This record gives sequence, structure tokens and C-alpha cells, in this order.
Amino acid sequence: MVDRTRRETVRWQGAELAFRSASLVKLLIALDVLDRRPVTPALREALRLMLSASDDDVANELWEADGGPEIVERTARRLALPAARPPEIAGRWGDTMLGIGDVVATYEHILGSQWRDLIVGALAAAPRHGSDGFDQHFGIPRLPRPWAVKQGWSASPADVVLHSSGLVGAGWRFVVVVLASFPVGTEWATAAAAVDGEVSALSSGL
Repeated sequence: MVDRTRRETVRWQGAELAFRSASLVKLLIALDVLDRRPVTPALREALRLMLSASDDDVANELWEADGGPEIVERTARRLALPAARPPEIAGRWGDTMLGIGDVVATYEHILGSQWRDLIVGALAAAPRHGSDGFDQHFGIPRLPRPWAVKQGWSASPADVVLHSSGLVGAGWRFVVVVLASFPVGTEWATAAAAVDGEVSALSSGL
């Protein structure tokens, strides 16, 4: 958790780790697309759906159209993300690797960009359920508003990941990022309870 007003880190643990990003990579996809394409009403709506409801169909289309792994490479260079790596299998965007520092830096970049209102507005309107029906109100959404979140969930043959990331507080004072990986077969409810607990522990500093 980073306090943007005081310009200090409230808590920072696991900086050396990288996680499968799941849908957090959609933040990078959005930034890359906005930097490279004319921003039409149709694109705005597609990005809103991808970011707020974590729509995979939109992510698939943009990923394939804009170069797949090159999206991660371009954005990592532009934002100087230290741990970001594209997926080993080009089509599996959710296997992009990200560290805590990468996600914090991405939010900081968004808040200073011309696309702040578009992106943060979508994240602040995240519905209870994503486009795939997953309950994405775990972690940060357990806190009182205002918050703006991008959540991530994915099960693979190697692990189960569940991430809660976003902005919290008046003026988006805090950047909060909880990245979590669990053994294969972990129930979603168990993973969500663990992430809820981490966010609850952090919230004492709000």
C-alpha cells in the first residue's frame, strides 16, 4: 500500500516476487491501445467493458489485433516496469508476469495520464460480477467507497491466482495491491478469504 499524499510506502512486502497477472494485464492492454489507436466511442465502450467487467472477449480481440506479447514489451519499456514479462505461450495473456512494483507503477502512470478519467471511471464502476459471472467484489471492494479496482482470477495447471488491486480513498490517495498465488485445487472461497484478510490488515492504515 502506497500513500500518494505523503509520498510514502505504508507497507511493501514481496517485491522480489512475480505472479501470473490474470486479468491485471488488461491495464497494460488498455494503456497500449489508447497510445496507439484513435479513441472512438466504440473503443471507449470496449475498454470500459474490459476494465469494469473484466471482459475476456474484448481482451482477446485487442490482444490479437495489437501484437499480443508485444503489448507487454512496449508497455513495460514505456512505464519502466521492472518485472513485467510477456507470456511464454503468446495467446495466453493471463500468463503475463507482473510484480507488485509493476502494478503500483501502472496505477501511478494512469493517474498522471490523459486517460485517467476513462480508465479510473471504468475501474470505479466495477460491477459485483464480471462478464464470466465471477464475483469480483473481494479484497479492496470489501472496503468502504471510494475505490476503483482491477481484479484478477485464474486457475492453471501450476497454481490458482487471485489478485485485488486499485485505488482507495478521497482523491485516490492510496494505491493498494495484493497479489496472491495458491496451490492447485484451492477453492475460490478460500483464496478470496485470504485476500480479504490481507486487505483488511492493510486498511488499518487508511
